[in-house]
Amino acid sequence: MRAATQAKHPALTIALHWGTLVAIVVAVAAMFTRDAIEDTTWRQILLHLHRQLGLLVLVGLAARIAVRTYRGLVDHAPDMALILRWAARAAHVALYGLLIALPLIGWACTSAHGISLAFLGVWTLPALVSPDSEFADTLSDYHVLLSWVLLGVVAAHASAALWHHYVRRDWVLGAMLPRWIERLPQRRAASDNRGAERLAIKSSSMN
Repeated sequence: MRAATQAKHPALTIALHWGTLVAIVVAVAAMFTRDAIEDTTWRQILLHLHRQLGLLVLVGLAARIAVRTYRGLVDHAPDMALILRWAARAAHVALYGLLIALPLIGWACTSAHGISLAFLGVWTLPALVSPDSEFADTLSDYHVLLSWVLLGVVAAHASAALWHHYVRRDWVLGAMLPRWIERLPQRRAASDNRGAERLAIKSSSMN
C-alpha cells in the first residue's frame, strides 16, 4: 500500500504542522511554569510568551489553510471505512476550530483586562472587547476549559496517526514527517557501519 502513496505533503504544510505543535507545547509549558513560580517578572515574561505563541498559532493556521486550499493534500488512506473518514474530518474541524477560538479568546481576554497586545512586539493589535474585569475572568475560564479540550483532541489526533502507521501501515504519518526524521535510520546504519569498519581495522592491526 505504501509504495503507491509515497508522496509527501508540501514542505510548508509539514513545517507549519510541527511548528504549531511546538508552539502549543511551549505555550502550555509556559503557563504551567508560570503557575509554579512566584517571581513577578518571570510570570509576566511567561504570560507574554504564551500570548505571542497563541498569535503565532493563529497566523500559522491561516497560512496552513491557505496552502491546503491552494495545493490540496494527497489522500493516503483512500480505502478507509466511510465512518472513520467522517470521524477524521470531524476531528480535523474540531482541531482547526479550537486553534482559531483559543487565540481569539486569549486576545479578547487580554483586551478585557485593558492590556494592549502587540504581535511580536511590533504590530499593535486592536482591542476585541472593552475593558471589563468580570468579562475577562469569564473569558479566562473559557480559555482554560478549551485548552484542556484542545489537549484531548491533540492526543486523539496523535493516537490516530500512530494507528495509521503501526496498525493500518499506510502513509498518513509518513507524509507529514520531516525528511530529516526519515533519514535518521539511514544515518544510524551508516554510523554503525563505520564503527564496525573501525573495529575491524583495529582488530586486524592488533593481530
